[in-house]
Amino acid sequence: MDKQEKSTTNGDIPEKREDVKNYAFVSKRALETDHIGYCYRDFSENNIDSGWRFLYGDEDEEYLDNPVNIESVYPEQMLSINPALDAILSAPAGCEFEWDEEQEMYVEIVDADLQI
Repeated sequence: MDKQEKSTTNGDIPEKREDVKNYAFVSKRALETDHIGYCYRDFSENNIDSGWRFLYGDEDEEYLDNPVNIESVYPEQMLSINPALDAILSAPAGCEFEWDEEQEMYVEIVDADLQI
């Protein structure tokens, strides 16, 4: 699928899921490269925050702390970058995922120290 076929404009936002109807934060690096290598759902900071954070995957703290490097979007807009995100958008707060190139899907990152 080429970039033109998968792009979504602000006027063509997919139908929003009830649990992710609010904004997500995405790094400009992820937007500029059309790649989301790491994402997580945090607890919402306010009533317009879905809790979703989408990153390229190599951004450092300094980069992420600069508001110029972050944009707010509807989570469904990220499907234009990678439709595989559809499988995880309903995940609850506290989950984090990384792109597995081999499996061509997002896999949940589980902290082995927290498992019994």
